[in-house]
Amino acid sequence: MEAPPEPGLLQRVLTGVRRGLLASPLLLPLVAVVGVIWGGWISWVAAAGSFVVPLLCRLWRISLAVLLCAMVAWLHGKLLDESAQQICRLAVPGSAVTLEGTVERKLSQGVVLGKGLCQARVLVRGENDLSVGEQVQLVAEAAPPRPPVLPGSFDVARWMKGQGIAAEFYLIRVESRRPTFSLHRLRAWGLTVRDSLAARLMPPGTEAERPRQVLCALVLGARERAEEDTLDDFRRGGCLHAFAVSGLHVGLFSAIMMLLLRCFRLSPHLSRPLVIVGVGLYVLVTGASVPALRAYILLLVLLGALILKRRCQPVNTWSFAALLVLLPEPSQLFNAGFLLSFAVYAALCVGLHYCLKESAWFGPDSYIPPRIYTRGERLAGSADMWLRGVVIVSLSAWLIATPITVACFHTFNTWSVLTNIVITPVLPVVMCCGILHLALGWLPWVCGLTDWLAVKAAEILLGVVAAFGALPGALLPADAPAGAGDLLISGTGFGQFFTVLGSPGLAINPGNEANVHFRTQPAFFHAGIEPAVILRTRPGESFAAGGKKLRDAYPDARLLDASEIPDCGISFRTTAGIFSFYPPPADYPRRLADSRTPIIRWQQPDGRCVLYLGNAPADAWLRMPLSARKADIAIVGKHPVYPISVSDLVEAGSGLIIALPGADAAAIEPDSDSRLIRMRDDDDVQVKAGRILLNGSTWSAP
Repeated sequence: MEAPPEPGLLQRVLTGVRRGLLASPLLLPLVAVVGVIWGGWISWVAAAGSFVVPLLCRLWRISLAVLLCAMVAWLHGKLLDESAQQICRLAVPGSAVTLEGTVERKLSQGVVLGKGLCQARVLVRGENDLSVGEQVQLVAEAAPPRPPVLPGSFDVARWMKGQGIAAEFYLIRVESRRPTFSLHRLRAWGLTVRDSLAARLMPPGTEAERPRQVLCALVLGARERAEEDTLDDFRRGGCLHAFAVSGLHVGLFSAIMMLLLRCFRLSPHLSRPLVIVGVGLYVLVTGASVPALRAYILLLVLLGALILKRRCQPVNTWSFAALLVLLPEPSQLFNAGFLLSFAVYAALCVGLHYCLKESAWFGPDSYIPPRIYTRGERLAGSADMWLRGVVIVSLSAWLIATPITVACFHTFNTWSVLTNIVITPVLPVVMCCGILHLALGWLPWVCGLTDWLAVKAAEILLGVVAAFGALPGALLPADAPAGAGDLLISGTGFGQFFTVLGSPGLAINPGNEANVHFRTQPAFFHAGIEPAVILRTRPGESFAAGGKKLRDAYPDARLLDASEIPDCGISFRTTAGIFSFYPPPADYPRRLADSRTPIIRWQQPDGRCVLYLGNAPADAWLRMPLSARKADIAIVGKHPVYPISVSDLVEAGSGLIIALPGADAAAIEPDSDSRLIRMRDDDDVQVKAGRILLNGSTWSAP
């Protein structure tokens, strides 16, 4: 009898693909949905490939599932696009419109308003007393679209896209409001319960204690109770994920709950449903974020498979959870939290798979049967397995999270792998102590002990994270550092701008304390700028506090006020060049604050010159020597009484003129050698490596 012929290469490939699809039938529907949401040629390739491959493997049911999921995603996206276009047609800057919808989310200064299924959301900014779940009708004024911000700063447009928000409005008045029962109302109830529980972890008067801030964020996800210094420590340490309830928190809470139920000797048939209900309530109380929902769906499928005695495939479960999130909310695909959550989970599964296959590092030989292990060998084997799991899984998560973090946040954490390895045994202790205090803190004789244990555990965690965050190069910008001849101008709102000339160089008008924290300081970090002198030309306590805050971040920089510049002027030299200050004439009236603005001439080592005029009066510029008025780049604002004309700068031979908002920016003749950039509020201009970057547009610098 002859042996059957060997299958060909194509047949073997199709057989392998068929086995993989049978093990994870929801993977290709997920690929098709992701492609359809992403759009462009990727959608056609992903959808067509996901539909054809199962047909070639004679799996028509999977092809049908691909077709169904792709059609649902396409139809949902089409309806969302039409709704967004309709809202954008109403969002004419300066016009007042009437909006109706349900408050889906409460922000620090505003709300996210949803209009229903397959409808785009809107962002309404302004102080209000609205509650999540209320059906409201309000009058709002359309806000102009925000341009792209500097790399690494908070990108409002990207955040709005990830949240499915079509437009932004400013609240004028609320017409009507009435409570309705919905899933958002249920979520609001959960947040109310969370606030009451957080008050037990952080009693009144202890809001400034950083260990309690860590407890509230780690145990309950109350990140808003943490101060920026605490967040910065975890951000620099590369473990800010501990402050957002995700798979880590859900996994720890479920493990603690299973351990407690086992201590009460409950059978698995009873303990598993109790865990499903208990973890579901925990996810609801902590805000029901996407990472927490993803982890809960995975836990639900895993425990459901154990209850029904079915096999659970990690890839199929992962695909199922992603489909449940993406089909009702396609915009989540562009959310950094969604990408990090699902990508890290996939990396954890891969790392765990290789960890189980990896031979022992220092434990007993893998070929020795475990049943004949001595007690010491059992302990060594358990320690070896734990160490392998922590190292391999942490490394896998870091490798997959790093490119996403670089792309979304423009940062790179050098020591985050080591930080996460070290804090792995500490996190369960903090969670256990926090949950123990929440459960027993109402007992008079026990509350003191549980409170001390919880605070001490959080203090140890904070100390470890702060130690790793203080290491050199703990948090690095993903972009190349600024060069000595680079220039940066960025808006801080209400027509105000901060300017940076060179690095190390001169930082002019960093803004008030809030501007420095949210705009100036992140821009300096991501651009790699080191200021040598911080110049403040605007009077007022808020601007003085902003300059001091920036100087605290760069203690080697000199803080200089415009009123401190002598009438004869001053100059200083750095590796970026020579900076010369020309104050207004001594006999010039200085009743107006802008009359104190000095003119700065920056002579670069390569011979190029930058002239910063700002809001200086025209007399100050006209009294300068003729040779000092000519510059390759001139930055001009507007003096309220005696403005400097752009035409005068053109006659002086300026190559590039950057006109700040309100400047006398007359048109330049087409045959002129000068070029003009008119800046608007919130615009950003960079001159970097010989190129000019204005809100994404790039051309060569003079």
